[in-house]
Amino acid sequence: MLIDWLSLKLPTDNLDFEDVRKWQDRQARVLRVAAGKSTVGVSETGEPLMLIDMHGGIEWETAAWDSVRSDSHQLAFQVTASSIRIQGSPARVLGDGDNVFSCGAAAALDLTGCAIRMISFISQHTGIDLPNGCAVVDWSVTRVDVTENLYLGSLPAVRQALTILRDCEGGRYRVSQQAGDSVYWSHKSRLRSGKAYAKGAELVNKMVQVAKSKIDTPTVIYSLEKLELANSLLRLELKLGAQYWRERSGCKWHEVKPDTLKQEWQSYFARMIGGAEIMSENDIYARLLKVVDVKPNGTPKETQAKAAFSLWCLIKSEGWQKSRDITNKATWYRNLKHLHNAGLSDADISRGNVVQLRQKVLEATPVTSWEELRHVHYLHAA
Repeated sequence: MLIDWLSLKLPTDNLDFEDVRKWQDRQARVLRVAAGKSTVGVSETGEPLMLIDMHGGIEWETAAWDSVRSDSHQLAFQVTASSIRIQGSPARVLGDGDNVFSCGAAAALDLTGCAIRMISFISQHTGIDLPNGCAVVDWSVTRVDVTENLYLGSLPAVRQALTILRDCEGGRYRVSQQAGDSVYWSHKSRLRSGKAYAKGAELVNKMVQVAKSKIDTPTVIYSLEKLELANSLLRLELKLGAQYWRERSGCKWHEVKPDTLKQEWQSYFARMIGGAEIMSENDIYARLLKVVDVKPNGTPKETQAKAAFSLWCLIKSEGWQKSRDITNKATWYRNLKHLHNAGLSDADISRGNVVQLRQKVLEATPVTSWEELRHVHYLHAA
């Protein structure tokens, strides 16, 4: 497991005014022009990058994001009148820049360590004296991505898992976007959102872009062997957004422990995947009898279990959406709770079938390094 993305923000009140002004003067700007409702870039000298009709006036103007690079590392930063922002993968400034597994603070889920390293990198390459070390507490966090790499054995197995995940709806999950070998849930949410994708396919695409010179020097060049190994990886990524850090974290961001980040990841994806057992219809009913509540009004357990099982049968025959539309809201959520408590996942319920994904993922091996991945892969091949 690793921290794959970190977004930081610091009010400019904490910075030297002259440093801020110099960087504001150097940064390109982005304008929103009322007439054409189009976003227009402006160069560092103030000249438009394209001809535009300014008749409608400027609705807003802001600083563009700058990419700060060394020979093999990069992050993005932005200086506005009110704040400086830094964002990117901590792995890009740790070790050799490999963000498949990373190392150091990113691999240890050490938020403070990642922040200090990213701030130091930007400070070193811009000349802005940014507070870090003990003063890192002056910054705020607006996004953290927590990621796990799971070995599934082959690219077809990864794509089969993604096919099942595309159908996973219900509860907190809403499949909001699909692109190639990726699935997104609630991707616009400022609280939590999820992403599943084939890591190997992403690396291949990145290397193709490099070969075609569509992107600048990458953080790391991956060998053919690593690209082949990565084809067996399913990557599950949880984004904890700004609302989470304002309202749900329960403590200041620099006090969050690695175990908390692990628990957030596990909580998000475990309900989607479910338990390890593959259940028959009789198993489901037997489990329901054990998990339904004993109501104060004395409603028999058998009655509650039958109601929940009836909902399961309705979903199997009519589908998730139609079943929800024709079921009383209170009844729907009560019986869904019983089905979840019986061990069914959101993937099961949304498909109306006990899917094999739970077994694939829970029997999959989490891998944290290329060495581990090689070892697992060759054991699997044998």
